[in-house]
Amino acid sequence: MATPTIDETFNDLVAINKIVAGSLHELGKVRGKYNILSDDDLRKLALATSKAILGRLPCLRLGDAAIVAMNSQYSQLLEGA
Repeated sequence: MATPTIDETFNDLVAINKIVAGSLHELGKVRGKYNILSDDDLRKLALATSKAILGRLPCLRLGDAAIVAMNSQYSQLLEGA
């Protein structure tokens, strides 16, 4: 099983942080009296955020067949949602 480098892991976690920060910014538009997102927009945001995070998980670099299989299964569930 391959082990990701420190730089690869760091870059993945930085990318996840950026994904989450951007999604939190978008989610902030939903709160309070200035709610400009519909329920469908919120659903799309949750799905897009989940898909983006899933694609950058550092554990995917381990090359473990079980992790790859679960990632594939979860990706398919998100695509169908």
